[in-house]
Amino acid sequence: MIISLLLGKQIAAMLLMVLMGYAIVHLRLLKAEDSAPLAAVVLYIVGPCMMLDAFQIEFSPERLHGLFLSLVAAALSQSLAIALNALIRRPLRLDPVEQTSAIYSNGGNLIIPIVIYVFGQEWVIYTSGFLIGQTALFWTHCYTLLKKNGQVHLKNILLNVNILAMLAGALLFVSGLHFPEIPRLAVHATGAMVGPMCMIVTGMLIGSVNLRRILAYKKLPLIVFLRLIAFPLATLLLFRASGLAGWTKDGGTILLISFLAAAAPCASTVTQMAHLYGHNGEYASLISVVSTLLCVITMPVMVYLFQL
Repeated sequence: MIISLLLGKQIAAMLLMVLMGYAIVHLRLLKAEDSAPLAAVVLYIVGPCMMLDAFQIEFSPERLHGLFLSLVAAALSQSLAIALNALIRRPLRLDPVEQTSAIYSNGGNLIIPIVIYVFGQEWVIYTSGFLIGQTALFWTHCYTLLKKNGQVHLKNILLNVNILAMLAGALLFVSGLHFPEIPRLAVHATGAMVGPMCMIVTGMLIGSVNLRRILAYKKLPLIVFLRLIAFPLATLLLFRASGLAGWTKDGGTILLISFLAAAAPCASTVTQMAHLYGHNGEYASLISVVSTLLCVITMPVMVYLFQL
């Protein structure tokens, strides 16, 4: 119950950051398209620094087991979402934007600052399993759904700067090496910006969306329901049945971190890919906006159910 309250407070605080980004667009201090360079800074600098900093902790067999658990949990939750989508897409007549919006969560930009606030910096390392799996799926499964006849390029996965940062961080973690003090301070301070910057960019993007257009998309409530409630509940049942929490010390907390990522709102990457590959970018943006606003209610409820 305490974690649910802490989570609710942190999500509410992050929504205030979203409002900051929304305000600077509506006050015409910046344009919505000005969010693109900020998003690039997050993707290519802040995110990698955050992951490198997460691995700057002392190696132990327990932490290594926890990392393995996070990878297994991520594989299970993401495979389940893809399998459920395969079952319902034809009966519900879901288009590629609707399918990818339901499957993929904002398990990095939103979850990492939440984990830092609720559990502490040392627990961020256990978000890496979900992020590695999701990054690979973005450039394979998600890519092929949104781009007709799209060919999967392995280099897009292996040379992704965030994947490289995770691999480098894992190598440092296993070897016991640490950055010298001055570089570590720089990496830590830069990585700590991930939460506010991601939320401000989200707010700027919301500022460019006409929220009245929500009524034009009849399936939007269904997709938000799948992303925030149906798929997370299915993941919860799978985690309970698997007995994964008993695999290692603190397994319950590590599993909860993976569950938070699975219960997060729609991934912003889906919106970007929809725009890029000629799909209805407005629809993808609205799904992302509505799910982000409603997660302040649904995510604490999901955590409460997880802890029962």
